[in-house]
Amino acid sequence: MAIFNKGSIATVSETTVISNGAKIEGKFYFDSMLHLDGEITGVINSSNVIVIGKSGILKGQVKASKIVINGIFEGEMQVDSLEILSGGVLNGNIIVKQLSIENGGKFNGSSKIIEKDEELATIDVSIENSENAS
Repeated sequence: MAIFNKGSIATVSETTVISNGAKIEGKFYFDSMLHLDGEITGVINSSNVIVIGKSGILKGQVKASKIVINGIFEGEMQVDSLEILSGGVLNGNIIVKQLSIENGGKFNGSSKIIEKDEELATIDVSIENSENAS
């Protein structure tokens, strides 16, 4: 019965799950946590946590409060906190406040560590540059 109480609905945490085998492309905005076991290609802006599972692949530009990688990420990211787990692979460029790489995690690219009080720049969600490059 508590689920129908207006006060308890706000405390329920939401998670968006992209399952293994799903492949989607585009621009995405998440307030909920994202758990990715499928494949996303595009631009993601998230005010929450993104978890890339063991079978997950994320390609593109990402801005989030926290990202945990146990699958594959390729592209550019701006994030407050980044964890690359032992099964995770990151190929790309990052701007980050906190970085953690477990033994066995792989990071190929460049990083810029910013101070905790610096704000991350907003990702330009236009993808004109990649469309005009062809």
